[in-house]
Amino acid sequence: MNASSTSFRRGSFDESPSRVVVDLVADCEDTSPTELSPPLYSAIDPDALDELFRSRSTETSDSPGHVRFSYLGYEVRVRSDGDVEISPRR
Repeated sequence: MNASSTSFRRGSFDESPSRVVVDLVADCEDTSPTELSPPLYSAIDPDALDELFRSRSTETSDSPGHVRFSYLGYEVRVRSDGDVEISPRR
C-alpha cells in the first residue's frame, strides 16, 4: 500500500465486480491494473466473485448480501446492489 492510498474508494459494477476491484486498487496504488502484484486471484477467485454477483443484472433479489476480503493491504467489500468499496485495512 503506497502513501497516497489512505483514502476510501468506491465504484460500481454491472457485470464484473472483479474488474472493478482491480481497477480501484490499481488507482489506490497509482499503478496499472496489470502491474498489481500479487494478482487478485491470490486473495479471491475472480471468476467465482463474478459468478456470485452475475445474477444481479438479470434478477431482482430481496436479500442483500456482500463479500468482504483483504487484498494488497485494503479491505474490499463487494455488495449485491453493485457497489464496491475499497479502504485501507486497519
